[in-house]
Amino acid sequence: MQDRSSALTDDDDRRPAAVVVSQPIGTAVGDRPTRKNAHRQGIPLWWAFLVSAVLGPVVAVLGTALHGQQWDVEGLTLPVGAAAAVLLAGSVAVFVALWARTVYVAPVVGGVAYLVVGLFAASEDQPLVLTDLGMDPLLPAAVAGTIWVFGLAVVTVVASMVSWWVLRPRRANRPA
Repeated sequence: MQDRSSALTDDDDRRPAAVVVSQPIGTAVGDRPTRKNAHRQGIPLWWAFLVSAVLGPVVAVLGTALHGQQWDVEGLTLPVGAAAAVLLAGSVAVFVALWARTVYVAPVVGGVAYLVVGLFAASEDQPLVLTDLGMDPLLPAAVAGTIWVFGLAVVTVVASMVSWWVLRPRRANRPA
């Protein structure tokens, strides 16, 4: 008769020791997530749109205040504030899209900010953003304003594309 203890070991080929667990122990398929991993489910879409609609004017005001900053380097005026304002707008749009885990809120941030910046530029009495590049001595403030207005439109599209690329579904790696 064969010894029973040697038949129950995991060393032989008939009983491998590896166990594959596809989900956390103690959960069944279809269980609702626990509070511990509930953040992975995302936030409600209405909340994401509300946050992005509130952040749009914030980005517009901060970017408008920032775009006028310039560096004078040996007679050359560099509109570093306009570049920083465009970078601010793009990073906030991507951040909100990744936070909400939906691509649709990135253009909302940029679009609302663009509308507010357009209102700032269209003011007849005291425009906060100069965009007239046809002045005879070309004002560095007009160059900075043009970079801010058109850069905001471009960075909104770029932020939407970056958000889409990061949030796109991944294909499972298949063995060759």
